[in-house]
Amino acid sequence: MDDQEHATERERAREIYRRIVAVSGGWEPTALSYYEGQPFKALVASMLSAQTREEHTIAATRALFALADNPSDMLKLTDEQILGAIRRVNYPLVKAGYLRDISTKLVERGGDVPETIEALMALKGVGWKVAVLTLAVAYGRTEDITVDVHVLRISIRMGLIPRETKQPPRANELLKLVMPRELWGEWNGLMVQFGRAICTPTYPKCKICPVRDLCPRIGV
Repeated sequence: MDDQEHATERERAREIYRRIVAVSGGWEPTALSYYEGQPFKALVASMLSAQTREEHTIAATRALFALADNPSDMLKLTDEQILGAIRRVNYPLVKAGYLRDISTKLVERGGDVPETIEALMALKGVGWKVAVLTLAVAYGRTEDITVDVHVLRISIRMGLIPRETKQPPRANELLKLVMPRELWGEWNGLMVQFGRAICTPTYPKCKICPVRDLCPRIGV
């Protein structure tokens, strides 16, 4: 794809974004939208959200942060308290262990949440996607596009990235070629909402989709 084709795709992506935003007013907010500018909560919520439905992440984070909202207080909770709060997420036992390890490491560094992908990924339970999402939500850092299952699925369906793309970091690099820079930080949250309301994994609601004329529906 040459520069002109990239420019054309950027305009298509901008129009896709504009149309979806226009109909998104009544959609449920994402779990991470509640923790913008709150580094510890953003990190924990990002970690808990992995492979978990949005409504379960919301319930778990609300229950957990009602008990402790900083790493020091988190370490004072019993295993039973933590598990009781996050029981609705997938792999609660594993994630409870990650939560303790993350809180311990953060206490050791004075409670500060790291501000680089590399430092975040040094924490247990924090992969590339969780690190990028944390930076975006906690610090407004949008050097990358957070790629989760919704972004990957929808980007392929819309023909923004090749169908054979599998790895989130690779999808991120390809998306950045065709996505206007000012939309990088907004794309994930919007696609999560769009992916739940219209562009669902099975039986997407193409008949009511606001961008059906802009989407090649690859794989549908």
